[in-house]
Amino acid sequence: MGTKNCPETPRQKMINMMYLVLTAMLALNVAAETLNAFKIVDASLIKTYLSFTEKNTSLLSDFEHALELNQGKVERWHKLANEVHERSDSVVKYIVDIKEELTMASGGEVKLPNDELDPAFPIVINSSNDTLILQRQDDLNVSPEIMLTKNRGVELQETIGQYKSYLKSLVENYPHIIQNLESSLDVEDPSKEDKRADQANYRTWPQQNFESTPVIASITLLSKLQIDVRNAESAVLRHLYNQIDASSFKFTGLTAKVIPDASYIFQGQEYKARIFLSAEDTTQNLEVFIDGRNTPLPVEENEAIFSMVPNEVGDYKFSGNIRYRTPDGEGYGNKPFNFEFQVARPAVTISPTKMNVLYKDLQNPISISVPGIPNSRLEPVCTNGKLYKVGDDWIIEPNELDPIGEKTKVIVNADLNGEKRKMGEMIFRVKKVPDPKATVAQRTEGSVAREILRAQTGIFAKLEDFDFDMEFVVTGFDMTVPTSGGMVTTLSSKSHMFTPQQKELLNALGGGDRVTFENIRARIEGGDKNEMDRMLSPIILKVQ
Repeated sequence: MGTKNCPETPRQKMINMMYLVLTAMLALNVAAETLNAFKIVDASLIKTYLSFTEKNTSLLSDFEHALELNQGKVERWHKLANEVHERSDSVVKYIVDIKEELTMASGGEVKLPNDELDPAFPIVINSSNDTLILQRQDDLNVSPEIMLTKNRGVELQETIGQYKSYLKSLVENYPHIIQNLESSLDVEDPSKEDKRADQANYRTWPQQNFESTPVIASITLLSKLQIDVRNAESAVLRHLYNQIDASSFKFTGLTAKVIPDASYIFQGQEYKARIFLSAEDTTQNLEVFIDGRNTPLPVEENEAIFSMVPNEVGDYKFSGNIRYRTPDGEGYGNKPFNFEFQVARPAVTISPTKMNVLYKDLQNPISISVPGIPNSRLEPVCTNGKLYKVGDDWIIEPNELDPIGEKTKVIVNADLNGEKRKMGEMIFRVKKVPDPKATVAQRTEGSVAREILRAQTGIFAKLEDFDFDMEFVVTGFDMTVPTSGGMVTTLSSKSHMFTPQQKELLNALGGGDRVTFENIRARIEGGDKNEMDRMLSPIILKVQ
């Protein structure tokens, strides 16, 4: 955490420039577009403020961890850091309270829990975490009344000035940090020379920022000041952290870590692992010993490298010790560790997730996995049709029938350290999707009440006991019914629906009459249009 990050960032410069441009626009006209621009900038500033706050919280957490490791050397800086944070919180609360006062004075309302926010109105979050809705954002009287007449502007100027003086006292020997504080917390009135040169136009800092200013512009400026306070706090906290004695550990603890390239490898494959202290300290001369050996492992860039090529299948277990110099430089510490890995023969698991067969022209999902190898490194191929991935599943679409499994094979390859290696294969059978059953009134044969038959609209095809979510649609059929004189009449439909003429004949049927549906044709809904229709079994029903 060096102090090189303390100077004003490009983002901070951009925020300052945006506010100056918007303020200049107000001198011309308080247009709706200008007010909306202030609202957008304020919302962006609040996001930036929250980001700064989160970063400062993380810095304070680093102080806590350092204090746990070495209280004697860290306690002073930890105490100062907490003081800086408390002073910063106090200044931010004062700014937020002014924002609340401005909002409520301009007709603001507290958002109720069930109320929906109107995007047309800006919002302010107060110190109690309530959401305030700014109703009259273009009000030109509230800002000068509160900030100038009630003297809040001067009080704010003095509060920030005192805060800046306090921070400067902590970094008095670091001019680059002081320069940053002067720039980011600049709330000074124009110099006396400027006052003598132009008495008529002289305006104090509060007058420059809050006189004849719509309330949304004042709130936006106050949001910018919140960021400035957190930015100054961050610069001083980083400085204080760097003052912790260099011999103290500046990380959360010491834990021995073993990071293998893979914890599950195959016979003949190299096992390789990195062993190091989880909180790296480049000043340490790392020494790692395995299984009581006297010679330490070779070290590259502060990491000890352990490697071996096992020739036998089974479990491998190792223990070792990391030797390091203690923070006071007067002795050595030790951190023991253990690790293990498995060596197995190549294996692959390929299982159909629907049935033990594949179906032609369907999207057949299957699961493919190899123990110890991420799915992202698997490269399966299929010898019949195409195989591709959807989410976590693989999909096979066979394009040829293969009822006895002669030409449909799934071969699984894996990328092992840049080398393509075959892990296994499996043969599948490919069948045609079974024919559905045609039904009228949910019947394929037998008797049907005349009223039920008259209520039907057509013939439907249904697959029974089939695990795939798919439908068949009837494309045509013939209907034969008895007519007067012992004759029969046959009418055709070119869809699954009864034609008006067919409905008329059905309505004329009486008890004991028989109706026959034959030449029923169907196809898979949304399937290949070039595929021939399926011929389904006829339906013979007796009217009751």
